[in-house]
Formats: sequence, C-alpha cells, structure tokens
Amino acid sequence: MSPFCREKHQRRNSVPTYTRLHWGKSDRQAPQRIHLLEHHLADVSACFEALLRQPAIRKRLARAGGRHDLDETTAARLCVLAALHDVGKVNTGFQTQIWRPEDLPPQRKRPPRAGHVTDLVPVLEWKDEETADWFLDALGATGIMEWDSDDGSTASGLLIAAFSHHGSPLNRSSDRAANPAAWRPFGGLNPRQCVAHVVQLVRGWFPAAYAPAGAPLPSAPGFQHMFLGLCTLADWLGSDERFFEFCDRPRDDYIVLARERAHSAVSAIGLDVEAQRNALPDLPAFGTLFAIDGHPNAMQKRAADLPLDEPLVIIESETGSGKTEAALWRFARMYAAGLVDGLYFALPTRSAASQIHKRVTDFVGSMFPADHFPEPVLAVPGYLRAGGVEGKQLPHYEVWWDDQHSAAGPVIKRRWAAESAKRYLAAQIAVGTVDQAMMAALQVRHAHMRAACLARNLLVVDEVHASDQYMRVILEGLLDAHIGAGGYACLMSATLGSVARQRFSAPGRLAGGGGVSLHEALEVRYPAITTRGAAGEKVVAVGESGRSKAVRVETLPAMAAFAAAADRGLEAARAGAKVLIVRNTVGFAVRTQQALEERAAPAERHLLFGVDGLLTLHHGRFAAEDRRRLDAAVEAQIGKSRGPGGRVIVGTQTLEQSLDIDADLLITDLCPMDVLLQRIGRLHRHARAGRPADYRSPACLVLMPEDDDLSPWLTRRKDTNGLGPNGFVYEDLRILEATARLVAEHAASGTFWDIPGMNRALVERSTHPEALEAITEAMGEDWREHAIKMEGVYIADNLTARQVIIRRDRSFYEENRDVVFPDVEERVRTRLGDEGVEITLEPAAPSPLAGDGTIPRIVIPGHMAHGLTGEEPVPWTAGEGGFEFTAGDRRFRYDRLGLRQL
Repeated sequence: MSPFCREKHQRRNSVPTYTRLHWGKSDRQAPQRIHLLEHHLADVSACFEALLRQPAIRKRLARAGGRHDLDETTAARLCVLAALHDVGKVNTGFQTQIWRPEDLPPQRKRPPRAGHVTDLVPVLEWKDEETADWFLDALGATGIMEWDSDDGSTASGLLIAAFSHHGSPLNRSSDRAANPAAWRPFGGLNPRQCVAHVVQLVRGWFPAAYAPAGAPLPSAPGFQHMFLGLCTLADWLGSDERFFEFCDRPRDDYIVLARERAHSAVSAIGLDVEAQRNALPDLPAFGTLFAIDGHPNAMQKRAADLPLDEPLVIIESETGSGKTEAALWRFARMYAAGLVDGLYFALPTRSAASQIHKRVTDFVGSMFPADHFPEPVLAVPGYLRAGGVEGKQLPHYEVWWDDQHSAAGPVIKRRWAAESAKRYLAAQIAVGTVDQAMMAALQVRHAHMRAACLARNLLVVDEVHASDQYMRVILEGLLDAHIGAGGYACLMSATLGSVARQRFSAPGRLAGGGGVSLHEALEVRYPAITTRGAAGEKVVAVGESGRSKAVRVETLPAMAAFAAAADRGLEAARAGAKVLIVRNTVGFAVRTQQALEERAAPAERHLLFGVDGLLTLHHGRFAAEDRRRLDAAVEAQIGKSRGPGGRVIVGTQTLEQSLDIDADLLITDLCPMDVLLQRIGRLHRHARAGRPADYRSPACLVLMPEDDDLSPWLTRRKDTNGLGPNGFVYEDLRILEATARLVAEHAASGTFWDIPGMNRALVERSTHPEALEAITEAMGEDWREHAIKMEGVYIADNLTARQVIIRRDRSFYEENRDVVFPDVEERVRTRLGDEGVEITLEPAAPSPLAGDGTIPRIVIPGHMAHGLTGEEPVPWTAGEGGFEFTAGDRRFRYDRLGLRQL
C-alpha cells in the first residue's frame, strides 16, 4: 500500500473504513483490506482512456461504429460509461459481504446479499421503482440519454455493455427479483449519496463528455460490442494490484495517479507499441529474417507485394512451399507501416501451435531489437510459455516464471497476457490454436474482450481445410467481426476448395450465397492468392513455386489388415527408406504399431520409431510433455536433418500438421482428398541426395477397404476407422468415394500425380458439390439417402454454428434477447464433439517416455470423458511401463502407446 494511502497511526478501536466508505476491490485473502470504489472507477476509466490513446485500438473502435476516428467528446463519453461499470457495487447487500459480525450496528441484521451486476436489472427495468427513481436520477441518466440521436437507445446499449464487463451480456429479461432493501442506507453507508458523489467525480475527470455540443454516439450495434470488449479489458487491467495498489482513503487528485498508472500498465503489458515501432530499424532482408540462404519464392514475393491494406489475403500453396514465412513477412511490413500492432498465428492443433511457436519466436528475435523484443506467447491452455521461458501456475492466479529471479520486472509484467487463457489475445505476438481465436466470435465468457484484443493484430489462420463445415462457419463469423472492425486477416491452405474460398472472401457470407461451377473452379490457377473486395473475391495466380514432385500413387485393399501395412513399411525401411504410416484413428494406429513390432525381427528393432530406445508411435492421446518429446523425436528421425538408414513411424492426423517431416514412402488410410494432399505434403519435403533407389520419386500407398467398396460403411458401426456416418471423423462417404476413384484411376494407369500442379483439380473433383452429386447419381438409392442425411448434417452444423456466434448486429438494449448468452452452464464448442477434459494427476506421474520426466496433467478425449469434470485431482498407481488411474467410473492406462480406456 502506498504511504499516502496508509494511516500513520492506526487506533486499535477505530471504525473500519469499509463500514463508512464504499469499497470497489477487496483482498481475497484478507477481505477487510480494501480499495475504495471511487478509486477503482478511476483506475478502470483511466485504463480505458489509455487504451483509446493507442492508434490501432482507437481506429478499430471507430470503425466498429462506422467512423474513421473518434472525436474527443465521444471518447470522453465512453470513458464516463466505462467509469460507471461498477456503480452497482454501491448497494449495501454487496458492500456488507466483507463485514465481520462485530461490524454490524447493534440490533441490526445484515442486508440481503446482492450482486453488483444482476441485481441492477430490476433497478434498470423499473421493477424496483423505489430504487430506480433515485438511482437513475443520481446517475444522471437523463443527460446521458441525450448523448445519442435515437432517444437514448444507443446510450442505454452502451451503459448495459459497461455493466456486462464480467464477460456475459446483461440480460434485461432476467427474472431477478427486486431487492430494494439492498439499496437502502445501512450503518455508515448511503448508496444514493455514493452514486451522486461518484458522478460528481466523473464529471470532473472527463469534463469534455458533458459539453453541450459533440457528435452523437455511434449507433451501430457493433460499436457497443467492441466497447464492451475494451471496457472488460480495462477492468481486468485496472483490477490488477501489480499496477494499481489498494488505497482505502479518499484523495482529491487520485485521478492523476490513476492516469499515470494506467499509462504505465498499458505500456507494461505491450499494448502501447509506439516506442517499439520507433526503435524498429529497417526491416532485414527476407533471408536474414528467416535465417535462410536465399530469396523469397514467387508466392512469397506476391504475398508481400500485395497492397498492405488488403483486409483479407488467402494464400493457397502446397505444403512446404513457405506459406508461414509469407505470412510472417507480410506481418513485418504491416507492422512497420502501422497497420497492425501484433500477430495471432492460429493453428489447428496444440502440437502444431507448439511447433510453430519456436519458429515465430526465432522470427521475432530477428525482426525486433533485443531491448524491444516481444516474447511470443504460446496460447494453448495448460501451457505457460512466453518466448523460450516456461511458467508454473501458483495458487491465487499467480505465476512463477523459470527466470523469476533473473528477469527484470518489466519483462515479467509484459507476460501478463500469457498468465491466463482469457488474456491470450491481449498478447502482442501469440501462437496458439484456432479455437482460442474462434472464442472471440462465440457466446462464451469474455468473448468480447478477446475480439477487442484481437482486432489490433493480424490474424493468421493456417491449414484451413475445405471439408470441415462447422469450423468454417465459425471462422466466417470470426472474420466478419474482425474485418468488420477494421482488422486484417490471412488464411493459408494447401487444399482449400472453391466453395470455401469464395465464402471466406465474400462479404456478408453468413447470410448465404452461391458458388462457382465445377468448370469455373477448375479454371482457377494454383498456387494462388485471393483477396477480398467489395465485389467479391479476386484470385491472382502467383506462378510456379519452382518446387514440384511426381508422386507415385498405389492402392492396397488392406485397411483392416494391420500386418499388411506393417510388412510394406518394413520392406521399405529395410531398403533404407523413411516410412510414414498415417492411420485415421488412434485405435488403428496402435494396432498397426503392435503389428509392426510383431513382424520386425529382433535385429530390425532399430528400424522402428522410438524415444530413447523405447518403441512408440505418434498420436493425440499423449500428455503435452510427452507430445513435445515425440515431436522432437519425429523431426530428428525423419525430418530435414534426418540421418541415414530406414525408419518406420506410425501415427494419426497429428503427423500431417506443422511437423517438418521428409518421408520417402507414405502409407495412409483413405481420407478426403484435401487431407490426403496434406499427408502427401510430408513426402520429399526437402531436396535431398542419397534417397533409396526405389524411392527417388515419392511414393504414396493408400489403404483401401478390402473389397474396394465403401457401401458397407453407410451402416457399419464397428471398426469404421473413422469413415462414414458412424465413424465420426470423415463422415461424408461421397467425398471419400470421389477420392477413392481418383486414387484408383491414377494407380491403375500408372500415371503420377504432379504436385502441386494437380492440387486444384484433385480437390475440386472430390469436394465440389457437382462432383458429389455425380457420385450420388452413380451409386444408387442408398447413397442418395446418405447424401440427404449429410446435407442435413451440414445444415444442422451450420445452424448450430450460427446459433452460438455472437450477433454483433444486435443492440444490447433494443435487441437484448439476441445478444444474451445461454443461461445454463453449457460449453459452446468450437469443434463438434471435440472437447476433452483435463485431469490433474496427484502427484505428477512419471513419464513412460522420459526417465526423469513427469506428467502433471493429461487430457481425456471427449468421447471418453462424458460426465467427467476434471475438477478434482486424481491419484494413480504404477503399472508395467506406465501408470493407471480412475476418473469417475472409468479406468485408464497410460504407457508408451498413449492413453487408453481399460
């Protein structure tokens, strides 16, 4: 506590401050240690004011309101509304919750307990007329309603937004009963006098807000949503005691101190980048930025040469062509030009995010001078990483960083965004899962803060696929919100179909829209870069990348014959080839690994993948600590710097994303064409001499159903390998049938696939609606029924997605029902059926893959976790090569093969 806020002498029998002055914050551990309400309102409004002084943030808020900038009167009025965010705390039902029994007046009962947000609803809606009459008068509501040009509805919406700062929009239709007793004077507290006092202070803090002239507040509903996000951010920042020490005494000039602290706080956590941008030297050459000996290829140069103010850029180019570098180079130029303040790089999986985080950290180190280095945050729940430094979560929401003793204070404070998943998007540079970005568009708590933080940064989404309908609609909603507020985005894909590309690049896509014909889609060049304009998409061919490969594609009708796949892998490994076996499900991958171990002679064990001599495989059911070990081992054994000799690695889709794999032979399950091309991207990724004679050309072996007929998968429920409506991975058999036909056609003729030259045709002929209709026509009535069901699934997925996307075209006041989040404690998912439950192991369990490593937490996949909460730590028992634990009524084992249910 600051000296000026402390009594020099405390009398033992003095009356506690909180019984006569309203508090705004109290210490969790010592509730009677308080920070006055008027000071907290000053802190938060000063933080909001400091946020508006950041050019990018101010522009995004103005753009959300349909303006180019905010005049000073409007800015001041918004600061007033932000200051009033916690005015509901004046009620004595809230104030007395920290009172001790001895603090109560004689013969008086404590007032009925009340909140400071939901208990405002009966007052605002005049259900509690006794309180509403004086509260709205003391608040100066009549004058505030004159700040807009629509009879106060815009000002009312903004006021409700300010009251919604705890993460969910306030529900005007709440059935909360009136609680007038909580708003009456009690002891030394008088709520009415406190509101009048606070408003008097606020008028002095922001006099420009009360000027008779001034433009009316922007009436666009999106402005209210962006304001809520910034108000929430200001409250988070203004509530952090590291920046705003508690003070329990009035101080006339406290606003001066609050403004100084707010400026320091906004700078400390990396939201003020003016000094950093001014210190930025001329951007290094492309090769220097990425520590490579060379120049940008045609795609990278074209991406960099596009006008920097293009709101959306879609890069379509083959795997391994340098899309990541293209996006980062574009970011560097946009940052230098002042168009964006930072970057959020979104990946499909936690593993992919961890991989790219290291590359982005290296890039940022090359771009920024050391004394202005913004440590990239790894935005993956369960991780605490900023730059190359790890952190550990402590009680009471505190974090201990590995360099806590050696790092300077400003460095620690700059990691503010890394310390909570809700704050990830406040980081200047962050690499994480696409789910974290999508939560800025969904009806989940603090979504508005996430969106407001993201708005100032370039959003990059990698590995956007055409075949995931639900995720596509969520991403469309995110792009609408982000670009609608003046933000910038870059999407990247090796395999984006024309229908998805057009929807991403066309404004107003959530209202629907048509698509190009198959013939037109096939005419679009590849690689290509698409930009989004008012008239729709503009596709620009970028020329050849200079990298191409002729892939020999074969089929093997042995999807469930695990020994057959194992034998082919071993045969190639004996010849010195690096072999990648990718199965659609963890179950099939484990059975393939077991078959491989059974078929390999003792002298051939060195041909199999392992970590420190322990044979294993690669999939998503490993703990995060072991996944890092697996990722490193995969890249060491079959990546760019691989050694000589054969090797076989078995895994699932986790091997097709972001890992730098350079295989000679790919053995893969049948899967949708866009996914298959992702997997093929792991073949011959790098130019290399000395490949085995039979694999100097990349080879792909596709595992097909034993009778080459997918019709049984229309109804199959067991051993689906993820295929069909009961497989829950690749449900649309039309896409799989179209893919199978293209594979079989080229395998039978002995022709090679020219990659990337054929990418466009392969994707469109297997995913375009006309191609799918042709499959349905050819396959008969059962397939027509399947097509109808799949279209129904897509419609349902689209509707489900739209129902959980925030309606930023709706006002918090007039259309309040449309913006209120679900009341029940349900999780609005970013991926259908893809949730898992994180279990804490007590104590941390030993890793089966590392002698001295431990596993503190493990995620149980959603389909195994029904009914589990993960709220309580679970004990474990040692077993041969691993450990076992019980969660709920289920028993699990974790060993070198990963997690499985017993």
